[in-house]
Amino acid sequence: MTEVYTADHVLPVGAPPLRQGAVAVQDGRLVAVGTRSEVLGAFPDAQVEELGNAVLLPALVNAHTHLEYATYGGFGDGLPFGDWLMNVFGARRPRLAPGDVEAAAALGALLCLQSGVGTIADASYSGAAVAAASEAGLRAIVHLEAFGGPDQDAEDVVAALRERLAGVAGSTTPLVRLGVSPHSPYTVAPAVFAALDAFAQSEGLTVMTHVAESPAELEAVDAGTGPIADALRSLTSVEATGQHPVDLLAGAGLLHPGVILVHAVQINDAQIALIATSGAGVVHCPRSNAILGCGAAPIAGLRAVGVPVGIGTDSPASAIDFDLWAEMRAALLTARVREGRPDALTAEAVLELATLGGARVLGIDGLVGSLVVGKRADLTAVDLTGTSYGVTESAATSAVFAGSPERTLLTVIDGVVRYRKGADTERLAACWAAALPGRTRMIGTDD
Repeated sequence: MTEVYTADHVLPVGAPPLRQGAVAVQDGRLVAVGTRSEVLGAFPDAQVEELGNAVLLPALVNAHTHLEYATYGGFGDGLPFGDWLMNVFGARRPRLAPGDVEAAAALGALLCLQSGVGTIADASYSGAAVAAASEAGLRAIVHLEAFGGPDQDAEDVVAALRERLAGVAGSTTPLVRLGVSPHSPYTVAPAVFAALDAFAQSEGLTVMTHVAESPAELEAVDAGTGPIADALRSLTSVEATGQHPVDLLAGAGLLHPGVILVHAVQINDAQIALIATSGAGVVHCPRSNAILGCGAAPIAGLRAVGVPVGIGTDSPASAIDFDLWAEMRAALLTARVREGRPDALTAEAVLELATLGGARVLGIDGLVGSLVVGKRADLTAVDLTGTSYGVTESAATSAVFAGSPERTLLTVIDGVVRYRKGADTERLAACWAAALPGRTRMIGTDD
């Protein structure tokens, strides 16, 4: 059966917007993108869904998530970075009971769908994101996190990760695949990082790592001292390398296509050039960086030299929620503040980062990220009714400024509707009810 979705505005990304547009879907694939009259004329017997005063666009790509931290919002707010890490993950996470992590990950997956997200790239401490993404019908790359200080044997760390990957492999679907996440250059010593990267390359897996996020990280990686090193001292030592994290990875041959650098806030022009030459991609998480006081990443500079850039929400532990629309607006605002000019990042550009840009970073831009005949049918739609953008001058500006989970009409992944406004109200309520007891335990109160 052919399904046709029509809307007052269709935003293909990479091609001009269409007024009174439509897309046709067959067997999970886009078979037509054009005006309403063109598409309906080509498929007169199709099942048609009229979305009305809305922007129909590619499903968003949330290029960095932690689904299992869906209930961590606000913990440690205002603490310095090292103290925040230990407050959230050292003190609170151990209070969780069996089932709490899985319930939070399931909630996180549904909240991503509600935000119009079709694809996520997750960094998962427990592996719970694999089943959560699979059950939600998300397209996902779930990177299992690995840690290992200078006192740990690199091959032992790789062997443990290999075992964990095998343990969750049964929960994958054709839409969900696995990856490797050496957590960061301060929690993974250079020799361990190199072994994990070699393993990932041998298995054809992408590598996601948190890099150059905060000034405290730079001191930890350079000298093995400072607030992050002090905070982690009870768990592991931090190897002093005498280098900036990006210089360290580049010098060791650990920047290459398939490597996903999350944050990249504390970098200079020379390090931007290293990333550009390497073929690695960057994921920008502006709200997390702002809330933790880490700074604003040089997105204009990265884009100017052709670095693939996507946008991620990180998690509610550091960025409020999984609302990728809010993340886009934060990216736009922080880029303009950093550069001191209103064209530093436009609505069209930031929407591209949250769709096709993120797909490029993940290496799946041949499948998703834009509405092109032959690509998979990953779609979302933003309702403009009742907003100041209801009469639209620019579809991209309207979508970016008006978009929200509450205005997401539906999220389609591989041709299947995985979220629909109104129809999933009870499902959302059930997920919240299942997940919130874990938050209560982490707070340490029964109130």
